[in-house]
Amino acid sequence: MLGDMMQTVSTPTLADIFRLQDAMLQQPQADLPVEHNFLPGQYVRTLRMPAGSLVVGKRHRHRHLLIVTGHVTLRTEEGMVELQGTHVIDSLPGMKRAIYAHADSVLITSHLTEETDLDKIEAYVIMPDDAALEIEGETK
Repeated sequence: MLGDMMQTVSTPTLADIFRLQDAMLQQPQADLPVEHNFLPGQYVRTLRMPAGSLVVGKRHRHRHLLIVTGHVTLRTEEGMVELQGTHVIDSLPGMKRAIYAHADSVLITSHLTEETDLDKIEAYVIMPDDAALEIEGETK
């Protein structure tokens, strides 16, 4: 899938990402503004990451697109990868990403929903860190 366009490094487990998140929460937090756009049937979220920033994302309940531009290292379904340029990633449910920006970079997620209330979108899209993953009636 992504293999021919990236360099793969060691693969952190979900538990590793949670430990990183816990350690990061003990540090001062950067204010990274988010841009919200609403299209018919679609919510698009844009996050601009300055060089040197590190983000641990939230887990998503549903498959969605992640578009990355710039130069980042991030956790994917295939492990940690370094990406340069523009990449479109099919993001599967339950993935929790750690993302480091080597250069100024942009992350865009696209979620299918008619909703425009951000609190309702978050409740629909985001899965609590301690929640089991449910896909079509199965718990993972």
